[in-house]
Amino acid sequence: MDQRRGSSFSETDVVANYRYRPPYPDAVFRKLLAIAPRLQHLLDIGCGPGKISRPLAGAFTSVTAVDPSEHMIALGRSLPGGNARNIRWIESFAEEFSTNGGPFDLTVAAASIHWMDHSRLFPHLQANAAPGHVMAVISGDEPFEPPWQSDWHSFLGKWVPEVTGQPFDHDKKSEGMRSYQSYLDLCGSEHFVSERPFEQSVADFISCQHSRDTFAPSKLGDRIASFDAELSELLRSHSDEDQLSFIVGTRIVWGEIKPI
Repeated sequence: MDQRRGSSFSETDVVANYRYRPPYPDAVFRKLLAIAPRLQHLLDIGCGPGKISRPLAGAFTSVTAVDPSEHMIALGRSLPGGNARNIRWIESFAEEFSTNGGPFDLTVAAASIHWMDHSRLFPHLQANAAPGHVMAVISGDEPFEPPWQSDWHSFLGKWVPEVTGQPFDHDKKSEGMRSYQSYLDLCGSEHFVSERPFEQSVADFISCQHSRDTFAPSKLGDRIASFDAELSELLRSHSDEDQLSFIVGTRIVWGEIKPI
């Protein structure tokens, strides 16, 4: 994985910090079940520790969970539901995994589609799609309009260029994240928020940031202490005894793969 973008997700400290990522809203899973043409074969690409695969394993006949990081696969297997008999964990890139287990009714890419080579991915998916196959792309497991949002964007405006050498441009980033849509006949897009606030300590929120590629410990290097201290100071003014409370926002975009 080291020769491709997103190589940090093979690093053990990044994987260890995945436990601090907030869960998706319950409504996300209900929507996925509603848009699936059948509840037979689910494909989860860039599955990470199985945030989609594990909760949905009980609803589908079979689940194929694909990720290039052996550490992510190991974490997924160890978490609740990860040892379900109908989940097949595959260590591979989504563009080239062995497709035993299909044809697939529903393919989900959760916080992963932007790491993939779309010109190779979509022909591979289409070749293994069941009739009526639906592709669903999920984005967002972060606070939705938290009280610290303005301060957070200012923080990113400083630290993203510091780490990446590129300016922080939220609109440009969002546009890049949507480039996959040219391969789909879009059927819908819906935003969901958690039904109740998610509670997290300031320390755990900071650890969560180190599960993300931009702020991986290997990329921050000896700047990590300054990063943590500055973010801690920002968040504590919005916390109650060092505890944060926020709504999680998540979007699903779904459609059918265009003929290729």
